[in-house]
Order: sequence, then C-alpha cells, then structure tokens
Amino acid sequence: MFAYRLIIKQALEIAWRHRYLWIFGLFASIVAASGSFEYQLLTGSFQTSILDNSYYYLNVLLSSLEALGLFILGFIDLFSYNILTIINTLTVLIIVTALIGSFLWFSISSQGALVEASKRIITSKKKISNLNLRQLLTIGHQNFWPVLGLNVLIKLAIIVILSIISIPLLILAAKYSTYLTLIYTLAFIIFVPLAIACSLMIKYAIAYKVIDDEDFFSALKKSWHMFRKNWLVSLEMGIILFLISFLVGFILIIALSVIVLPYFIFAIDYGIAWLIILIAIVTLFLVLAVGSFLTTFQIGAWTNIFLELKAGNGQAKLERIFRKKSK
Repeated sequence: MFAYRLIIKQALEIAWRHRYLWIFGLFASIVAASGSFEYQLLTGSFQTSILDNSYYYLNVLLSSLEALGLFILGFIDLFSYNILTIINTLTVLIIVTALIGSFLWFSISSQGALVEASKRIITSKKKISNLNLRQLLTIGHQNFWPVLGLNVLIKLAIIVILSIISIPLLILAAKYSTYLTLIYTLAFIIFVPLAIACSLMIKYAIAYKVIDDEDFFSALKKSWHMFRKNWLVSLEMGIILFLISFLVGFILIIALSVIVLPYFIFAIDYGIAWLIILIAIVTLFLVLAVGSFLTTFQIGAWTNIFLELKAGNGQAKLERIFRKKSK
C-alpha cells in the first residue's frame, strides 16, 4: 500500500538504525545540498525577494565565468617566470587538485552508495543489521562519472534558468514600473517550479543509474517520463521532506540558542578560550551530525518513492482526496 507516512517512517528507520551510513550522508550532503538542491532554492526564495535571488544567481554565473577566465590567464602567465617558480606552483596546484578530486570522489561515491544502501534495506525480505560499507562505496565509485554529470547538470541548469530569467527583472528594477510586482509574481511562478522540477527529476535519474544501471541519457529519459507521469506525487513528497528538514533545522537552531549560546556568551565575556573552542567543536559536531542524518534520511525517502513509482504504486494525496469527493 502506497502511503507517504510509511515511506517517511522507513526512511527514518534507515537513517537512525544504520547510523554508520551517516559518514556517506556527511559527504553526500556537500554535493546534494543536504540532500536536495530544491530545499535551498525554496528557502532562499521565501527568505529573500525574487530580485535578490536574481542578483544572486546571475552573480554566481558571472563570477564563475570570471574566475575561470582569471585562472586560465594566470596559468598561461605562470610560464613567464623562472623554472623553480613554475615547478613549485605546479606542485602546489597538483596537490590541491588531488585533494579536491579525492574529496569530490568520496562525495559523489557516497551519494551513489546511499542510494544502493537504501535500496537493499527497502527491498530486503529480512531485517538487515549491517551493510558492507566498502562494497557500497565500490558501487558508488562504479557510478561516479554519471552521478557527477547529473549533479553538475542540475546545478548548471538551475543557475542558467534563473540567470536568464533574471536579466529582464534586473533591467526593470533599474527603472520603476507599475508592472514590476506582477513581473515578480510571474517570475516566481515560472522559474521556481521549473528549477524544482529539474531537481526532482535528477533524483530519479540517479536512482535509475545506480539501481538499474541505465546509461546516462537513458536514465535522464526515463526519469523525465517518471516525473511527468508522477509530478504531483513528486511535488507532494518534496514538500513533505522540505517541511521535515525545515522543522529539524528550526529545532536545532532553537536548541543551540537555548543550550549552547548562553555558555558561549559567558565564555566570551570572561575570556575562557578553552570553553569557546569546546563549544565551537560541539556546535560543529551537532550541525554535521544533523546534516548527515537528514541527507541519509532524504536519499532513503527518495529511493523508496522511486521504487514505489517504478512499481506503479504511486498516487498523489490530492488526487485521492478529489476522487473521494467526486464519488
């Protein structure tokens, strides 16, 4: 029987009973934006105006292009120096690139590992106590390039979508118009759902790649068909997970404010350095632990709903409500 509460319950059990998966959740949250890029998008859209978001995303695109151009020019200019400077700079560059590459590899592989782990737990007929982390990471590694490509694709697509739509808004903002409010509303209605739809579709594409071993383009094609057929279910699930993530984040902020903040202020007032460092470490640990848990939980939930939709069991809550009223 398809029910959101059962999916949420099972995802919570996956995240809580298999806490060793949090190590994957920690690294996966870096590339998956705490599990979902659309959560940050929605939060940013409600916390700031559309115009502020327009400036932000357009600035991200322009800054990225500028940084790339400066790097290329700097790299070319490097060879005008003496050989010792060239060798030292290239050595540092290689080391930094290797560290970033290793970090990125583990992050992307962790995302695939969590999808595979969730699938095994959900589909297993008997209770699983422990999973082989090395085996899971190997599966994540085998899907590294396609999953990386899907992550890059969604982030580039959303930034480009929002940046293109931002251009007319920025032009209109420079000159007052009575239609500006209407344009704000229309822009919000157009680009926020579009960006969220892309983000939700990519989740299915990653599941198709990791679970069914589809190739890159086949995974995209099938994910589009799944989302188009089940867009309302996907949206409802996204809203539910967004609200849960928002609630957990709110509780964490309140807890830190009530429990940790007074001690932090006390330590600063009296200049107790060791207490300041201890509080900072505890706060960082709590934030990372909650983030790792949420990412594990969200990926588990999306994997579960993917399996349900693939089996043809999905039905939106709104659809069920309207069907009951029509009878």
